[in-house]
Amino acid sequence: MPGMNRGGTIRIAEGTHFRAALAPSGAVAIDLLSRIWIVPAGGGPAAAATGPLADATAPDWSPDGRAVAFQSYRTGAFQLWTVVPGQDPRRLTSGPHDHREPAFSPDGTRLAFSADLGRGYGIHVLEVATGRITTWADSAVEEAAPAWSPDGQRLAFTADGAAIDVVDAHGDRERRVEADGAQLAAPFWTPGGQEIGYVRFEGVTPKRLGSYARRAALVIGDRTVSAPDEDVFGFRAHWLSPTEVVYTADGRIRRRNLATGTVRDISFEAEVPDPPRRPATRIPPRRADSGPVRGIVSPALSPAGDRIAFCALGSLWTMPLDGPAQRLTRDDALTAEPAWAPDGQQLVYVSDRSGSPALWLHELATGNQRRLTSTNGAAVAPAWSPDGTAIAFQDHEGALFLASLDGAVRQLLGPQWYPGRPSWSPDRTKLAMAVARPYSARFREGGNGILVLDVRSGESTVHEAAPHRSLSSRGYDGPVWSPDGTSMACVLGGQLHLLPVDRAGRPTAEPRRLTGEIADAPSWSGDGRQILYLSGGKLRLAEVATGRIRTVETGLRYTAARASGRTVIHAGRLWDGQSRTLRENVDVVVEHDRIAAVDDHREDRPGRRVDASALTVLPGLTDAHVHNRLKGRFFGARQGKLWLSFGITAVRSAGDPAYEALQEEEALLAGRQVGPRCFGTGEPIDGSRVYYGFMRPTASAAEVERELARARALGHRLLKAYVRLPVSGQRALAEAGRAAGIPVTSHYLHPAAWLGLDGVEHLGASTRLGYSQTMTRRGRTYSDVVSTLTTSGMSLTPTLFSAAVLLAEHDWTSDPRVRALFPRWEAEALAQVTAAVTEPAVRETLEHVLASAVGTLRRIHDGGGLVVAGTDAPIDFLGLSLHLNLRAMVAHGFSPYQALRTATGNAAQLLGRSDDLGAVTPGKLADLVFVEGDPLADITAAANVRKVMLGGVLHESAELLASPQPPADRR
Repeated sequence: MPGMNRGGTIRIAEGTHFRAALAPSGAVAIDLLSRIWIVPAGGGPAAAATGPLADATAPDWSPDGRAVAFQSYRTGAFQLWTVVPGQDPRRLTSGPHDHREPAFSPDGTRLAFSADLGRGYGIHVLEVATGRITTWADSAVEEAAPAWSPDGQRLAFTADGAAIDVVDAHGDRERRVEADGAQLAAPFWTPGGQEIGYVRFEGVTPKRLGSYARRAALVIGDRTVSAPDEDVFGFRAHWLSPTEVVYTADGRIRRRNLATGTVRDISFEAEVPDPPRRPATRIPPRRADSGPVRGIVSPALSPAGDRIAFCALGSLWTMPLDGPAQRLTRDDALTAEPAWAPDGQQLVYVSDRSGSPALWLHELATGNQRRLTSTNGAAVAPAWSPDGTAIAFQDHEGALFLASLDGAVRQLLGPQWYPGRPSWSPDRTKLAMAVARPYSARFREGGNGILVLDVRSGESTVHEAAPHRSLSSRGYDGPVWSPDGTSMACVLGGQLHLLPVDRAGRPTAEPRRLTGEIADAPSWSGDGRQILYLSGGKLRLAEVATGRIRTVETGLRYTAARASGRTVIHAGRLWDGQSRTLRENVDVVVEHDRIAAVDDHREDRPGRRVDASALTVLPGLTDAHVHNRLKGRFFGARQGKLWLSFGITAVRSAGDPAYEALQEEEALLAGRQVGPRCFGTGEPIDGSRVYYGFMRPTASAAEVERELARARALGHRLLKAYVRLPVSGQRALAEAGRAAGIPVTSHYLHPAAWLGLDGVEHLGASTRLGYSQTMTRRGRTYSDVVSTLTTSGMSLTPTLFSAAVLLAEHDWTSDPRVRALFPRWEAEALAQVTAAVTEPAVRETLEHVLASAVGTLRRIHDGGGLVVAGTDAPIDFLGLSLHLNLRAMVAHGFSPYQALRTATGNAAQLLGRSDDLGAVTPGKLADLVFVEGDPLADITAAANVRKVMLGGVLHESAELLASPQPPADRR
């Protein structure tokens, strides 16, 4: 059986999304498990040509059959290498740019490749002997996947995946193939050079739905040569003879005779040692019931340098440098991002007490407060102008606006991708903020640069703080303009730096490191002599001239709120999370926050009564892959209520801004906010390029260790390696996780499984390769993935984005929870996606992909793997997407019992909290959902939530959906 474990090794005879390259001898090089293997011409055992940590892909044989060229990410950027089987690999390129997809010229003296060396991705040629690189094509479109003509005079390549062009060494270029609505990949020439073959993906879904394809076809000239249902992988085919091509599809190396139409496979078997088996339960450290507050968000030093404003425990606070903190807000609304007026007499901050996040002004002397912006859209990230006449802010799309104090608003800049908070130049003519600075349109990762906007002209420029270096986040880590305008404070490599700039905001010298410790969220005093920042959950104040640093104590502590007394729940039916049937007419007795007993119903039990005699009670559900703070400031306080209204009583963050996540967790524990249990973590740790604004870029082993020190100080309960972190960084995270008892997860299965990572996020998702190695474009997965997951014991949170096809089965836009708690723009997005999935072509693609994906989950589940429900909300729709995932599982082979277990008992095991969560049994926390119907017979009943209990505190659905009432303008 392919992928069977045979006592200490896995023998893999199928691969998911792998390439094959043909040698003149007929031997085949393949890139399986992120290493290069050599398969004999007639098939058989594969021999490894690179080591297990080479992170090697995209092989191509030299024409003499001696060496294999490939791309490797082992250094933190894609570089070109060659290896002679049996010898050590040799690197051919270096530097911060990516070099991909090598292809030997017919004479073996040159390698064509794609790289982001110029305007984006272009086609370049490397002279192997000298290392000289010349550019053949570099236009406004993204060029990729070069292939030599048989005479070595021309290169075919894809242009934006929508066409195939041909170019020669002189730059003469012509269009050879148009996509006509499809996507094209992997061109190759026929032996005589008259025609071009390629892979064509048809029925491609919109990007938000996963960019899947209904059909993948191998095309030569104008003829499709692959079978209609063949899962052709998107890589170059090679000619075995004038009538035979070798390519990869359906998990195999395929040999197709074009004259006869016959197909046979070149069998292979790659043997690898078993991955280290994970323990059945990893127990993250539990948050203490009380302790000092570490969730301090957006601290701001007053202009006079004598006071601090900040957010903690869900409220706005001010405090003198050496005095007690004073709480300024006392409602349960979102409160965020205070900014001082230049005279220090007012604060502007963000609150959603009127429904949507808006700017509010607070007069410190009187306590008076008023709303400055309307509630038609979100208003966040305020920055008061130096003359005190206006406030810059951003909306939910990252567009930049200017509000005068009378409420008049005008737009300054269009939407940006998760930008950082704006900062004014001292002369009020410019605004600076962190923005995404992609290297190309082909791959989404890039740098965190500094945008400087001229407020009067509207012209903007983007600068790097240092060549090929990123700010440590696009959140609160700068740039923050100094009061004298000569520098910007920013965090690079996790440390506080001062970047010299001119009056236009252009860097004039290398940034100067101010402190050696980990730092976040800098803000200046008005005289420029001091900078306040966060380090390891503590406020620190640095003197700029001397570098002297001291800690500023807030004195704030949190104490976990706990329900009191006895509650008796009369459940008409109960699913205890373990049995395969419901139990009827049951009393669940809750003492304080835990279940004391589960017995047959009796009318005479003492305690508060909860009548659920017409309802079914089941364990609270867990969404095990969320990013609570990704859109948290736009959802505001409604986010926690939204989770609960869908019966979700626990969420596991797979990456969030660390201080915001800490504040949320402490506020929920202290009972200051309403929402599910939050098993939080900080930002994912990435390599030198990042995508989301809260990723932590690292460019060296020292920077990785600095991020791990920060994670330990802030008490992360999960370490997440993101897509550009090289193997060395993943290994460092795995070792740190083992030492601290903290699970480590990533988007990767290999070599992560052999490095000791504990889990995989997403069945198929973004990777640095640009394609998934765990699921193909058609949603299929092969035994290399299944056997590795079941053998290693790694968890999988699949995040079934293709489950969006089920939106067509129910009018979710009319659901009371959506109508009451979705922000306007999120409700509009839901309507747009619902309309998209009703289109026949999109629906057909998604239905095929979803059936294949759930089939994979079933194979993993049946093989003893740990499948845990997770959705990637709010990238997928918050709350309802968990129910779409459960329904998708049931629609394609899981029983309702098995599907519900992925969101209850399996989730508790993943969290290391099986003693507390996942079942309705004595001793467990009283996290319960009350639904209409029988979810074991009809999985849709799990969404019919009428009540929810969290730690013994009961919430009625009507209470959760109630609109917030604006408070009086004066506290």
